[in-house]
Amino acid sequence: MKKRKFKITNNQRWILIILSISLAFYLYFSGSIDKFIDSLGQFQIIGVLISGALFGYAFTAAPATASLISFTDTMNPLLVSFIGATGTMIGDLIIFNFFKRGLPKEVKIIFKKSKIEKIKKSKFKWLIPGIAGFIIASPLPDEAGIALLGVSHFDTNTFMLLAFSLNFIGLLIITTAAWLI
Repeated sequence: MKKRKFKITNNQRWILIILSISLAFYLYFSGSIDKFIDSLGQFQIIGVLISGALFGYAFTAAPATASLISFTDTMNPLLVSFIGATGTMIGDLIIFNFFKRGLPKEVKIIFKKSKIEKIKKSKFKWLIPGIAGFIIASPLPDEAGIALLGVSHFDTNTFMLLAFSLNFIGLLIITTAAWLI
């Protein structure tokens, strides 16, 4: 029996994007995200993993950071950073696959007309992973860096290693500083 592959149309992609952004705004402004992240404290390792997954997103970065810092009261910052970076890598991978495989046609056209496409074809193509890596490692939300890597067709396994490593270093700095204070 032949397996049918599920394919999302361009209009469905736009609907998903609009619904996702609307849901993010609602959850953020209703305070639901803060309540959810506060409740993760009782779950220790699973809570760190979920907080890590939320660490890379714009709307959840601040409460997730606070949650990860609070875990250093009862857990080693190295362990919190490792588990949190694993969660962040999983969250980043979702975004990465969205940008790599599922962008609406209109967004692809914008990227093709942008300077990014010109850089991808020049001798300065190494700048894209460098800029993306800086964004991912910084406390800034990861979406912009992941988008750069996704549209430049960065290898998935290399992306996972890069995302984990950069987020681990960033989280280790944050959790160790909080632990020392």
